[in-house]
Amino acid sequence: MSLPRRHFLLCTGSILGACLLPAAFLRRLARFPAKPAAAIDAPSSPRRILYATLRDDADDRWQLALGRPTTEYPAAPSWREWLGDYESIDPADPSAVARWLKAHGHPAAPAGSDWLAGPVAGPIWEDYLDQRFFIYDSPEAQALHYLSELKLAHGPLRDPTGDCVGQLEFFAGTMPGGESHFVEAEGEAILPALQHRLRELGENTALQLLP
Repeated sequence: MSLPRRHFLLCTGSILGACLLPAAFLRRLARFPAKPAAAIDAPSSPRRILYATLRDDADDRWQLALGRPTTEYPAAPSWREWLGDYESIDPADPSAVARWLKAHGHPAAPAGSDWLAGPVAGPIWEDYLDQRFFIYDSPEAQALHYLSELKLAHGPLRDPTGDCVGQLEFFAGTMPGGESHFVEAEGEAILPALQHRLRELGENTALQLLP
């Protein structure tokens, strides 16, 4: 289901009031009347990149990813990588490995073979993909967690006439059993407005569109 809140981007008044686009941004946006996304003013040497991918079923709705968006599931790592990178277990410490295997109900390590070089057991990796990957580690989930920690004021993003021109919507699971965490941007001015706000906050983050 959708999170019970929406984050919006710019506010000149009360945090509970309507958020108006600043004049400097509106002047830049006016230079690109046909393609508002062309008004994105990204830093040239960013620390991180937020990729925006246009959804197939919408003309002005993008899904965001902190890093290249997910196009396929990552391959299962080796046991050595899994223990070291995902379980904080030193794979070179036989005692620590044996304790972890016993605690998690796995058979003892086979003697005389480099089993650590083989791929982690399928069910373990499948559980990771169904839970931790989609909630925390995927580029889409990382975009949600990154943006949700920033000071993005609440309230509708409006032009001077009062019309809503964009919003960010955060999702934490979209259906029973579906744990995907992601954020979508909707509206003709939302992407350049987001980039503008990131600059205001001192975030060295570039917003980049993907086809």
